[in-house]
Amino acid sequence: MKSPIQLFIAIAILLATATVAAQVYKWVDKDGQVQYTDTPPPPGATKVDAKKVETGNAAASTSPAPAKALQDRTKNEEKRRAEATEAAKKAEEARKRDEANEESCNFARAALRDLESGRPIRRTNEQGELTVMTEAEREAETAKVRAAATATCKP
Repeated sequence: MKSPIQLFIAIAILLATATVAAQVYKWVDKDGQVQYTDTPPPPGATKVDAKKVETGNAAASTSPAPAKALQDRTKNEEKRRAEATEAAKKAEEARKRDEANEESCNFARAALRDLESGRPIRRTNEQGELTVMTEAEREAETAKVRAAATATCKP
């Protein structure tokens, strides 16, 4: 038979690793301060929230919930990072598109100013000769550039 000391040590070890449950109260006092206690709050307390808290090795070692919760948080964090990366890519694409559109707008406005200035505009024809734009060509080109400026420039 085992000695009483060995039995006492075995019981002490079992009790040391047992789960301990406690009631924890969260409440707001009259000054608006959040309080946490293991005793019920006074009658004047507002927003009282009572929770049962379990501590100890037995609960942690037998329950797969903490590992699952950690995995879920990790997956959620990875998902948020992927969404943030995707949003950053879309924002960068939009910024580049806006810059290109602004450049096109500035080019169209400059061309429209030149066409509306009345100065002679020289062009090279198919044979490589310099020619001056006729009034009909100028009107057609002005209409085309005005349409491009309207399409690319923000009001």
